[in-house]
Amino acid sequence: MFFWFKKKKSPAMTRAELINLLIKKRRYSSYLEIGVNTPAQPGWSHDSIHVESKHGVDPAPEVRSTFPMTSDEFFAKHITQKYDLIFVDGLHLFEQAYRDIINSLKWLSDGGTIVVHDCNPTEEITQRRERASDAWHGDVWKAILKLRTENRNINIVTIDTDEVCAVITRGHQALLPLETKPETMYAYEYFDGHRQDILHLMSVEEFTRRLGSLLQ
Repeated sequence: MFFWFKKKKSPAMTRAELINLLIKKRRYSSYLEIGVNTPAQPGWSHDSIHVESKHGVDPAPEVRSTFPMTSDEFFAKHITQKYDLIFVDGLHLFEQAYRDIINSLKWLSDGGTIVVHDCNPTEEITQRRERASDAWHGDVWKAILKLRTENRNINIVTIDTDEVCAVITRGHQALLPLETKPETMYAYEYFDGHRQDILHLMSVEEFTRRLGSLLQ
């Protein structure tokens, strides 16, 4: 007799649930969101974040942001405090995402965390620099690759949920080797064949189980 068991599906976690988990576990009190959707958009999360101090940066006039401006302007002229958790979900282009992460590291509290959205496009069309499909991740993944090959002073893991969220903390990481020419490494085909190593991708279960040791 054969018994067939349905494989247990990995639980999903929204970006807001991930952020709130980090806030609770790390006892954070300040939060900055770069790129604020309107309540009508998919993924609206700003009002769902439970934290004492909460700011948002977005230049779009229809968005209820604390700082209605670009993230570049905000970091250059208007930021006045460090934040415990910074969520990067602004313009989905490599150079902007990378700049937002670098600027966030400068203004991150001791023991703070950066969460970056849209890091794992599973189809080539969704990672194009100009939107060509309903889902649009852009080439944010290149910012993660650049950090994994150049910055030893951080830790990066990505959680396989909600378009994949990278979790970045200060620490130490072994750099990925530069195996080939930059134009090859930064092509989607290379990423598609090396995404596990580039992203340090893990399930929700693994992340929650290892949360304490990962964020030390």
